[in-house]
Amino acid sequence: MKVRVEGDGVHIECAGLELLKLKAQLAQRLGSLLSSGKDFISFPLSSLPIVADLIEHALADDEIEKALVRFKRHAEARIRALEIIELNEQPALSGNWNNVLEPAQASAVGAMTVPGLLGLCLFDEQGSGKTVMTIAAFDELRVLGEIDAMIVVCPKSMVSEWPKDIGRFLAPECQVVIAEGGQRQKYETAQSKFDVLVTNYEGVEPMLVYLMASASTKRYLLVVDESYYLKNGESYRSEIVNKLRSKCQKCFVLCGTPAPNSAHDLVNQFDLADLGYTFGGFKKSNKAEEDWDKISTLVDTKGVFIRRLKPDILQHVPEKNFHVISVELAGKQALMYENAKSALELELRSLNNESFKKSLLTYFQKRAALLQICSCPSSIDPTASEVPVKYTVLDDLLDKLISQNRKVVLWSFYRKSLDEIMARYSRYRPVRVDGSVTSNVARRDAVRSFQEDPSIMLFVGNPAAAGAGITLHAAYDAVYISYSNQAAHYLQSLDRIHRRGQVADEVNYYLLICKNTIEETEVVRLRGKEVRQHNLLGDHIIWPASLDDALQELGVHV
Repeated sequence: MKVRVEGDGVHIECAGLELLKLKAQLAQRLGSLLSSGKDFISFPLSSLPIVADLIEHALADDEIEKALVRFKRHAEARIRALEIIELNEQPALSGNWNNVLEPAQASAVGAMTVPGLLGLCLFDEQGSGKTVMTIAAFDELRVLGEIDAMIVVCPKSMVSEWPKDIGRFLAPECQVVIAEGGQRQKYETAQSKFDVLVTNYEGVEPMLVYLMASASTKRYLLVVDESYYLKNGESYRSEIVNKLRSKCQKCFVLCGTPAPNSAHDLVNQFDLADLGYTFGGFKKSNKAEEDWDKISTLVDTKGVFIRRLKPDILQHVPEKNFHVISVELAGKQALMYENAKSALELELRSLNNESFKKSLLTYFQKRAALLQICSCPSSIDPTASEVPVKYTVLDDLLDKLISQNRKVVLWSFYRKSLDEIMARYSRYRPVRVDGSVTSNVARRDAVRSFQEDPSIMLFVGNPAAAGAGITLHAAYDAVYISYSNQAAHYLQSLDRIHRRGQVADEVNYYLLICKNTIEETEVVRLRGKEVRQHNLLGDHIIWPASLDDALQELGVHV
């Protein structure tokens, strides 16, 4: 029997009865993860720890030995890291970090820097300071001589935020470079001298070959921020980042909303953090509900993750208040909605289950159109000239709040709606961040103006573009006038005002929902996804879930 590493897998050569016997033993533990041929067997390297005892007499390959040692050290470090979090231990950190960090943040840094740890998932609630914890952990790992440089992979909207935060705490001795421009420029950036390299997800590929090669002499800490972007482990984006991860010394995976859709969302995020240790041997089924218990058990027994809500970390946490404002459709907007709804109902009645599955794309498009009609009918019918009913309600709400000198964050998922809002409320000197604002400088300037300029009273944003990684705590109030099926974007947007640094005792969310429409179902569904994520991660909500009470006023069961 010969055992060796090939790429990301273990390849075993043997034949005859030995092959049949070993294949049967391995299949019991690995199932469909096992591949075989006439004289070989192979399986993912991440599955090695759970089958090593079956082939230990043939383990002579240096790469196999190294992998087993790394996994063993990680398993031992996992126990220590979780102990630090459980006991809220306060490590003596280098420099001034113990004065900068909250005690619970310092405890997280202590866990992140345990020797031998391959990595971990930092799933603390958004707005609790994951960025500063990661920067502190990087600094500590450099002082300990375990890491040479850090690579940060994040959404485009956050590329400018990381250098700013690193500059606050580590300047001027920390050299930060940003991967910008075309492919050649990005490649040259990877070749430059740096302590920290910041790139968006799309920027990794042009630098991949050089960074993987340089990892043989330079020990990298990989940081994957807002990691729900990689929840689909089979996507091309995930494939590229996973290749980079395979050559990095450690990896921290950061996300406040890691499982917005299902338990399956967690698998690739843990695979990044620990090179597949947690889910080695796990095979996803087609139904996430059937895998819930198995995933939950593996996360609890093998995973390393930190998950605390803001009240567990921060000394001051404002109360969240939700206000559902029920709006009655009227006039041509109501007629437009009823016509679209009736047409969709008529179409659905003509389908059976098989034909419905084939028509899913069309169904979701028409369903999305119903949501758009509720908030911005002109995005469906450009000739619609009647003022949408939500705008008349919004007129009074903004006038009331801004007259009290309260800044407001206004969220909508539709560009046409954002265009109309910018024009209608120009007197409040609004700034805007959505997909139409492509420059990182422009995004940063918009956020800074809203935060610092007392004459700018309104921030207008799309949660998909501005819902993560920015701070808008100059406002105490946020208003939602439209909704999307992307739960992660909605959940992230909630914490732009409810986060570290918010000085108000309470923050308010105003949800404008059209009565007796699909919007009622959509908001309840978003709330359901939030609750399921809390249950999966073992969250204990200590403030009143006032959104549930507010939704019940609609007469809808939550």
